[in-house]
Parts: sequence; structure tokens; C-alpha cells
Amino acid sequence: MSQTAALDNEAIAKAHVPQATIQGTEQELHNAKGSIDITRAVTNTYDEEPLGKYEDDPTEEDLHTLRRVSGGIQWSMYTIAFAELCERFSYYGSAVLYTNFVNRPLPPGSTTGAPADPNGSIIPGALGMGPKAAQGINLFNQFF
Repeated sequence: MSQTAALDNEAIAKAHVPQATIQGTEQELHNAKGSIDITRAVTNTYDEEPLGKYEDDPTEEDLHTLRRVSGGIQWSMYTIAFAELCERFSYYGSAVLYTNFVNRPLPPGSTTGAPADPNGSIIPGALGMGPKAAQGINLFNQFF
């Protein structure tokens, strides 16, 4: 096929398509350019006064002369911190327990996973699924 046939196909394909609207900012339309002219860019200017000015804001003199006094921490914040600390201790303390529970088999003579003789050399366990399963459950619990 010749190139002229391809041009005819393109003209035929575009014949019934409505003209696309010209998009751009008002300045771009005025300049009749499709992109922003960086050399004529206008920089944004802001007020020097910061946001959040109130009637009772301290003056510069107040900031320099008044003593700084920190506020007290509410007892509820200490309670939340203590509860979170207890939660972390219980999580890390129990991680070893359920890892052994999954990894090791049930000790002989035990129905709970604890060894029948606490002074013996038998390690507690219950499921006996091996280290891969124990590590998988540990990582799953750690990340989710």
C-alpha cells in the first residue's frame, strides 16, 4: 500500500470526530502555547505573618522575659503507657512459649505440653510440627 492511502484512511477516520477542546491554563491559552513558559513564571508570594495568630498570643517581650513552665502529664497518659508496656512484655514473653508449643512434640506422660518432670531435661512442647512451622507462625504473628 502507498503512503497516500494511509493518509486517506487517517483523514476518513477523523472526519466525524468532534474537535477536542483546548485545555490549559488561561495564561497558556493567551500565549497560544501548549506548555508552561518557565521564563515567564510567576512566583507565589505569601504573607509574612504566620497562621494561627490569636488575641492572647505572647508578644516578643513576653517570650523573652517570662519563665517557661511545662505542664504536667495527665495520669491517663501514664496509664496508657503502662498498659502498652505490659502488652509488649506479655507478647515477647509468650512468643517463646508458643514457638516451643508448635516446634516440639508432646513430652511423654504429659497432657498439657509441660514436661511431667520439671527438673528433667525434656523441653516442653505439644504439636511437634518442627522448626519451619514454628518460625512461620512466629513471623506471621510478628508481622500481622
